[in-house]
Amino acid sequence: MDWRNTTTTTTSRIGDLRDGGVVFWVDGNGGGLVCALSDYATQVEWGCYKTDLPSVPNFAYNGGILVGSGDEIGDGESNTTGILADCPTAPAALAARELGVEWFLPSIKELNEMYLHRASLEAVSGFNAFPNYSYYWSSTERNKDHAWAQYFGNGDQQSLSKNYPVRVRAVRAF
Repeated sequence: MDWRNTTTTTTSRIGDLRDGGVVFWVDGNGGGLVCALSDYATQVEWGCYKTDLPSVPNFAYNGGILVGSGDEIGDGESNTTGILADCPTAPAALAARELGVEWFLPSIKELNEMYLHRASLEAVSGFNAFPNYSYYWSSTERNKDHAWAQYFGNGDQQSLSKNYPVRVRAVRAF
């Protein structure tokens, strides 16, 4: 067999180490998302309090129905880019980008996937566990005063004041 004429496909699975992180979501086409092995060193504000960022879609809660965009898997990278375009000093987005330009603050649905696969992620050697009873910032904005966060105590998603310091766990696509 001639090795130059063969194709190998590597399929990533939840919990695999890859690209400096651990896989927490796969798209079925060879792509997916990894999260960093540990949180940013300190809790930080989302930032830009009292400012509705024009480059970041608002995702609101309306009588029990979530409405808007910027919440989907795949939105985290563009949200983070939009946050930093409109507010270059945004602490949470800057914390995520500290690992490199390919890292970003996850959307609220990306963050929820991390929560759902928490046990698999925490079983990986070298992965720093998500502390119980901790909130994590998403890149999903609600309005000028609030952004969405995931509570790792029970999986609730809540809109928190942008000036409230919580944890950040960066993600990147592959």
